[in-house]
Amino acid sequence: MSHAEPTPCTTALDLCAVDWAPAVARAASAPGCITPQDRSFIALQNAYRPHGGLSRLRSLSVGGFARSEGNGCDFEDLVAAGELFSFQWYHAMWIPMFQFAMPGPTVAVGPQRVVAELGRGFDGWALASWFVEPNAWLASHSPIECLGLHLPDVLEAARADRFVTTG
Repeated sequence: MSHAEPTPCTTALDLCAVDWAPAVARAASAPGCITPQDRSFIALQNAYRPHGGLSRLRSLSVGGFARSEGNGCDFEDLVAAGELFSFQWYHAMWIPMFQFAMPGPTVAVGPQRVVAELGRGFDGWALASWFVEPNAWLASHSPIECLGLHLPDVLEAARADRFVTTG
């Protein structure tokens, strides 16, 4: 399998669309050795694909900066500051790309607000899963499906789930 390499005409964001291929190939290359976490990652890849997909933090960092609150910021700094969430799989940090408003990339405010509402009781894997799983508070729609048009409802669902999770 060939891997996409940057050229003078591509950016890190151009590479995001193919970022999943090596990961899925690695998980599928050892029949019988696929772990539950591999299955979870592949499920997240499939769920996020219609919403911008997932990208390795390293791939984004090669491309430069994102805009957050009008300032240019390194992607790794945004993750460290909690403005973006990520999760680790196979020694790489992965970023759900729905957290960006394009063009830009600019950090989207809606997902930031929802993550803040969920609180610190959710790690990166739990956050990534929460956004794509059907949610009873949202009439069995996933939060990511409702984020654009029904942000107040998603915030209420996050508040309720935080209460259920942390008490």
